Amino acid sequence: MLLRKAIDGLVDLSAILGGLALVFVTGVILTDVVGRALGSPLYGVQDLVEMSALLVVFGGMAFVDRRGGHVTVDLLEHFYSPRLNKIFVVLGCLTGALIFGLIAWQTWEASKLSVMLNRATNILFLPRAPFQYGVVVLSAITSIAMFARGLRAALNNGAASESAHT
Repeated sequence: MLLRKAIDGLVDLSAILGGLALVFVTGVILTDVVGRALGSPLYGVQDLVEMSALLVVFGGMAFVDRRGGHVTVDLLEHFYSPRLNKIFVVLGCLTGALIFGLIAWQTWEASKLSVMLNRATNILFLPRAPFQYGVVVLSAITSIAMFARGLRAALNNGAASESAHT
């Protein structure tokens, strides 16, 4: 129970970070649009939106998974036994956990290169590594949350298509 609360707290934190990044992106775009209308666009808006979009997308992934919001195809679900459907749910969760774990690992590797080569954005020269570290953390949270949901589904004796947040 304590572990579940900790995971839920991490999922909530990632969603808050993604939401804050979305508010920031909205403000940047609004400022740029108004600035363009007044003949003075916001300098570096592309860099700001590009880097913040990473946090928006990966910040919301764990939350979407917890809410059961990822796309699923259930055309054949009613033909299978509840046990087989449960196996598919568990395998889906574990596959998602593996994918996000691999994203975290590969982004970690890319961030080491970014630090070594001082990689930065093209206009504002923002260092890329901090944003990559953000993707690593947010992907790891998603991986942990998906693994935990798969484990809960495997241990649950109820319906296979259990709500993501039970």
